[in-house]
Amino acid sequence: MYEIRLSHEEFKNQIAVMTDFISHQLYVFNNNRLAPYGLTYAQAKMLVRLSDSPDGRLSRCEFVKMGLRNSTVTGILANLERGGFVRAVDSRTDARAKFIEITDKGRQVQQTALKNIIELEEIITAGFSNEEKLLFSMLLKRASENVKEINLVNQVQQE
Repeated sequence: MYEIRLSHEEFKNQIAVMTDFISHQLYVFNNNRLAPYGLTYAQAKMLVRLSDSPDGRLSRCEFVKMGLRNSTVTGILANLERGGFVRAVDSRTDARAKFIEITDKGRQVQQTALKNIIELEEIITAGFSNEEKLLFSMLLKRASENVKEINLVNQVQQE
């Protein structure tokens, strides 16, 4: 067995380290932009997901399918409901089922979150040609799929 050694510069230039740094900076940017509305980026992502659904409502398990733990979903949704961004509603077809529905207040803030995303894309790709933007997007999608795949494998192995 050998010991892995990287200089500080080599460490900083590892793709995993750079993507983690970028992810953190984007999270900070979004949280700062959403703070005046009393929201976090994690909450705003749920609002975007809700507003994207056909009738503006989803079940809790649909949020869990986004890769979030049930306890995380419960906490985020409770905060969103307290803030008046969402409300729990009964199912129209199953009295036992509850759905989470976005409110008008939630839709307004969701629009702010989407504007932030568009602005961030412009910031991230400043100076990129159209071809570079397309290539960058394709590479990020491929990397995302690679990471998703390994996480699915690990999840199956843990079960």
